[in-house]
Formats: sequence, C-alpha cells, structure tokens
Amino acid sequence: MEQINKNIHAYATYPRQFSPYKWYKPLLVGLIGIVMYFIASSILALCGYAINIMKGMGTEALSGMMSGGYDTMNTYTAAGAIISLGSIAVIIPVLMLANRIINSRPFSSYSSSRGGFDFKIFFKCLLAAVVLVGVPLSIQALFFDQHSGIVQFTVVGFILCTILVPLQCVAEEYFTRGYLLQTFGSWFKIPVLAIILQAVIFAALHPYNIIGVISTLISGLTFGFCVYITNGIEASSAMHIVNNMLAFYFAGFGLGAIHTNVDIPSFIMDIFVCVLYLAFIIFADKKLGWFNHKKKDDVSEFNAKIEAKRAAKAAKAA
Repeated sequence: MEQINKNIHAYATYPRQFSPYKWYKPLLVGLIGIVMYFIASSILALCGYAINIMKGMGTEALSGMMSGGYDTMNTYTAAGAIISLGSIAVIIPVLMLANRIINSRPFSSYSSSRGGFDFKIFFKCLLAAVVLVGVPLSIQALFFDQHSGIVQFTVVGFILCTILVPLQCVAEEYFTRGYLLQTFGSWFKIPVLAIILQAVIFAALHPYNIIGVISTLISGLTFGFCVYITNGIEASSAMHIVNNMLAFYFAGFGLGAIHTNVDIPSFIMDIFVCVLYLAFIIFADKKLGWFNHKKKDDVSEFNAKIEAKRAAKAAKAA
C-alpha cells in the first residue's frame, strides 16, 4: 500500500511520488555525494592534523586512531572529535547538496514522508529512548563493565563530542535509513527487503568482530523497522543518539570502553534494548497515535514547482 496512516505516503517508496523520479537518479546523487564527501572529509582530516601540529603533538596519535578501529578511536580531543565524528556528520550537508544538484525530490523527503523532520516526534522518542535504552545501558556500564577510571576528555573535546555525536547519528540515519532504504524501496517496492539491505550495509560499515557485526545488524534492522512504522527517521535517530552518546561519554570519563571485539553480555543487552524500544514504538503508533499526522504535503508542493518550471520552459520555447 502506498498510502497509510491518514493518507501519509509509505516511507520506503516515497521517492516515487515525486514527478522527476527516475530509477537512476539516486545513483547520480550517490556518485556526486561520494566526490563531495571525499573532499569534505579530507578537509576535516587536514584540520585535525593541523590542530595537533599546532599543539606540538605530532600526527602519530591520529594516524594510529585512523588505522586501529574502535580500540584506538579518539573522540575525546578536538582533533579526534573532528576526524572521528565530524567526518560522519558532514554526510548531512553532502547529501543535501548532492540531492539539490539532481533535484529529483526535496531534501525533507529523506527525513520523513510526513513533511520533513518533526521535532515534536523526535523529542518524545528521545525521552522514550533515554528511559528504555539509556537506563539499561547505564546500569550495565556502571555496575558490570570494567572501568579504567582515566578521564580522556579535554574540555574542547567534550564540547565537540556533545555537539557532533547527535549530528553523527542523524547523518548515519539520513544515509542508511534515508538514502539507502528509500533507494532500495523505490527500486524493488518491497519495504522489508529494503530494510534488510540497508541493515546489512549498515553492519558492514562498522569494523567490529563477528558478534559486534551481528549486533549492529540487529540495530540496523531495529532502526529500519522504526522508520517503516513511523514513516520517518525521528524515532531511529533518537535511539541512535542515546546509544552513542552514552558509549562515548562513559568511555571518555573512564567508566567504560569502546572495543572492536564485542562480548556476549553486551550483545545480549543490545538485543534487549532493541526489542524493548521497537515494542514501544509499535505501541506509540497503534495506541498513542504519535506518527499519524503530517506537517505538510511535500509531494504536491514539489511537483507543482516542477510543473510550473516545465510550463515556463515550454512557453519560452514556443
């Protein structure tokens, strides 16, 4: 069905609602985005190296961070946060610009099929994520994980981490659940297949051990089904932010660690919070009606502009 929840278009196939849609246009957005991302991430890497050089710290630590996976990842200093988190957060403006160049649909359509990113939904889901995801993960980290007791954060590093982690999470949602899920959904018109494919790519992009990859795959499926149920990335972004913020904060303050090798207890906890949060999202949809309203009709507005441009071009040619 293309229309669900009071005439809200299905998110997975949403790009097909816009009149300029062609199957190859997401590929063009991706190709342009790759070029722009390489340029932007290279600039951020140079900025990180420049900061360390100006501080007389050299580049060895940053080089090790970039080659050692999560065990050597540094998000606790200014240079480390810019390279580790900034290089992912930059996906948002890159995707926005690449989409603007192709202009086959509005950027707001990546956020939701309800008329863009809805902050009311986001903050309600964020509160739910703090309780259902944040509390169990905090209990595990504080009472069951090993603590080094070493504070790694610098003041600037803490500030940048606080700003960039939410942007990094949302950027991943725009890329995997927005760009990839909607591209696969529009190609195959099978939402479940699109959810699985984006989750596989999401897991493959995380350099964990096999247990960690499976855990990330389950998280990707959870995020994907949240998007499918809510017709937007707000709920998945909320859970993603809570999970990552806690991980980086605990590690930065010596209350935990981020490892490439995920252990069984962490794996079990990840599954538990995913199931718990997804169950709540289903409840919020069916019983609370959180996701049953539109902000605006992106389709009519965008298609009207396209038709007006075509008419003006035809009149000029005549």
